[in-house]
Amino acid sequence: MDGLKSDKRRIQSGCAEIASLLSEEEPELLYSHIDFFLKSLNADAPVLRWEAACTLGNLARVDNEGNVLNGLDILFSFLHESSIVLQGHSVRALSKIAKNFPEKKKLIFEQLVNAQGNFPGSRIGYVIEAMEVFTGECKERAIKFIKPYTENESKSVVRKAKRALKKLTAY
Repeated sequence: MDGLKSDKRRIQSGCAEIASLLSEEEPELLYSHIDFFLKSLNADAPVLRWEAACTLGNLARVDNEGNVLNGLDILFSFLHESSIVLQGHSVRALSKIAKNFPEKKKLIFEQLVNAQGNFPGSRIGYVIEAMEVFTGECKERAIKFIKPYTENESKSVVRKAKRALKKLTAY
């Protein structure tokens, strides 16, 4: 954690990436620092913002108190950013939060669908992949959202849409 607070941007960036990777496998090791990652969503350095988004998504798995939800508004705002990396990390984080906080599924679904215009070309693939977690009351709307992308000009978008539909219709 000390490296994340370093004055040297390179050290901060490297440590942020390591924290993100660690949070995938062992989120409980970083959960006590959740406030730091929430604060990092507002960091000046782009890499700190996108790694904070990623880390928070991973921490949702062990967040029994709902602290990660304090970052939702900022994560929603990242859906409208021009940075492909920030958008992608935010979509993935939001899908993990939706999976672990079912009471927020509908809100997160709405935000993702409403932001689709900010994901031109193959970037929409991030949102399509995220749709896989929207089972239950959002399932039919998720399927309706995905279907048109099965005939997209981008082969990667078509592949992601077909995979997401297959997973959603398996439930």
